[in-house]
Amino acid sequence: MIQEIGSNHPTSLYIYTDQNSYEPLARIDTDGNQEQHIRYFHTDLNGCPEELTDANGKILWECSFQLWGKRIHEIEHEPIEQNLRYQGQYLDRETGLHYNTFRYYDPDIGRFTQPDPIGLLGGFNLYQYAPNGLTWVDPWGWSCTPNKINLTKAGVKHVKNRHVGNKIGWEHKSKWTLNNAEMKSTVRNVFRKPDRIIKDGDRFIYEKTMPNKIVGVTPEGTNLNKARVVVESNGDLVTAFPQEVFKDMKVTDILIFSKQR
Repeated sequence: MIQEIGSNHPTSLYIYTDQNSYEPLARIDTDGNQEQHIRYFHTDLNGCPEELTDANGKILWECSFQLWGKRIHEIEHEPIEQNLRYQGQYLDRETGLHYNTFRYYDPDIGRFTQPDPIGLLGGFNLYQYAPNGLTWVDPWGWSCTPNKINLTKAGVKHVKNRHVGNKIGWEHKSKWTLNNAEMKSTVRNVFRKPDRIIKDGDRFIYEKTMPNKIVGVTPEGTNLNKARVVVESNGDLVTAFPQEVFKDMKVTDILIFSKQR
């Protein structure tokens, strides 16, 4: 949702936390007198709005939800309607269903009402939203992705063994030229603002080009400004490394997101 325009309510422009994020940050309402009012979202761990406040912090709207998005109670402290739900979802107040781009989601049962448009490639349960409604999101209604990356000790150790320094046996791997803090920051940035996301089996691959930043080198010493981050379905880091080109997709790979789409 980018903007709402209607005769019975103000024009609303939505602002999100990041370029490729579906987690709402603010809403700019323009009334009939062309006066603008900024409302701020306060969200749960999964990006679902719990409160909407004005610029002074006054609560205008609030709602509490059960784990899979069913409303427990909703209070409008002022006549203001707020219909954003889980990331990428918009409440249809007539049916109680959430519009989720490619299909509808029913918060009463925690399931989609239509089968997965990508079939079994999205999993054996064609109506499942996600394994965990707090840490997973599915903004398009066809394949959920982890909501957070976990830089586990095992994952970081794997990266450092293969892609940091010149350890024996791994000379053929690309190497990070960033320090430890910069490398971790870059890994998080690739995860949060990728140019492309691919689902490869149970894992997710995030790739990004950084035009004005050298992040690593090839074994031959060529500078690299692209990076790949691979995570498990729960967000645990598998590996991360600089690369020359994006991954060649296999027949079984699923393209979740791409800026070139």
